[in-house]
Amino acid sequence: QDLTLSITHNNAQDTQFPALPMDLRSDKTWLFNARYEGRFSGGALSRWSTTAFATSVDHLMDNLDKVLVPRMMDARTDATTLNYGGRSEATWMLGYARLYTGLDLRVEKAEGDRTRSFLMGPMAGRTVYDNVWNGGEVAKAGAFGEYHRAFDDFRMVMSGRLEVNKSRATDLNEGFAANNGETDQTQINPNLSIGAVRDFNRFSVGLWAGHARRSASITERFINSFPVGVDAYDMLGNPELDPEINNQIDLTVGYKSERSAIDFTVFGAFLKNYISSEIDPELTPTMPSSPGVRRYININQVFMSGVELGWQQQLFAGIRHHFSMAYTYGENRVSDTPLPEIAPLDLRYLLSGELLGGRLRPALSLRHVLKQDRVSQTFGETETPAFSLIDLTVTAKMMKNLGATLGVRNLTDEAYYEHLSRADRGLNRPLYAPGRSFYLTVFVDVE
Repeated sequence: QDLTLSITHNNAQDTQFPALPMDLRSDKTWLFNARYEGRFSGGALSRWSTTAFATSVDHLMDNLDKVLVPRMMDARTDATTLNYGGRSEATWMLGYARLYTGLDLRVEKAEGDRTRSFLMGPMAGRTVYDNVWNGGEVAKAGAFGEYHRAFDDFRMVMSGRLEVNKSRATDLNEGFAANNGETDQTQINPNLSIGAVRDFNRFSVGLWAGHARRSASITERFINSFPVGVDAYDMLGNPELDPEINNQIDLTVGYKSERSAIDFTVFGAFLKNYISSEIDPELTPTMPSSPGVRRYININQVFMSGVELGWQQQLFAGIRHHFSMAYTYGENRVSDTPLPEIAPLDLRYLLSGELLGGRLRPALSLRHVLKQDRVSQTFGETETPAFSLIDLTVTAKMMKNLGATLGVRNLTDEAYYEHLSRADRGLNRPLYAPGRSFYLTVFVDVE
């Protein structure tokens, strides 16, 4: 039997976010975790584990270091979040089968105010206090099970989960209430999946089908005209969001030999009440640096599909290579337009080796990302250009317990930015990733 208790405190200060209206001033975090695990023999019950956790975060942001011309206002936000809950799970050995059963609970709370002190304009000299979280609270309690059964030539997995999701606003803002309806909701979310993998000598084929329901998060429900994403848009929650329903099928194909392995996955998903957001031109942002307000909504019908491919091969003299590809397609079936926040086709190649008995390990990494021109206008997305990256590393073990890694990232000093890194639309400029950078890491193995 094992019993573990851990308590952690982190205190971060002064971090700048160029794309957002405010920078982090301080972040004080407390983490609590207690875990018990018991192992048993002589019966069907093989293992039982129980975990309890709690997280408290006191988060302060302000715009005092922002260069704003003209400076219309000084703003600061002091927010507090609390998460706590637990999980208890048992493992049962039933002949050729294995069964996992359990219960879990998670409670999330958020509250905080933003203070806006006006320096110019008709409200100069006045201070306004905004309730940014509405005292939002979401409690999720669930029961789950997963059944594994091995047969002569295939393996089967079945799983299910039933969740009760309750949400409410404990400190409702009047302006938020005017833009929304009922704030207290109780939703029942059943989830089911079944799948099997069949082995054919060096090949394997798997087919998986699932039905899942997801209730909206505390942010999607209760945020009140506040930028919480990776761009400067004010986000407005919607406490009446319906659960997102996903019906998905996955097909996996694998191949493995002594020197090579290939993994291929393709999926198709039909979603109902997909949770997203769109710009509401009738709403006015609270901060001058925000380009607008995005309101969380349900999209009635959505289709998504994608493919992933991975191939790794051992070549000669300790040299090996690995190629991977990932692509996702998403479409709003109601408006026949692209879904937002979909990354473009991503191609990666790694050539590495172990030389001199493993004491020297060079690696060359190539990455090419295609242009993303399937963007959502109602979300405020813009197209992202293609880019290519080259990284080099050399790791050398100079002594038994001493080694070093010398590397360069973005060797060609490519000016690029990821599609899921928002452009700062308030200033109409992209957020570029770091250029060429060199690093040296020295490591010591302590036995």
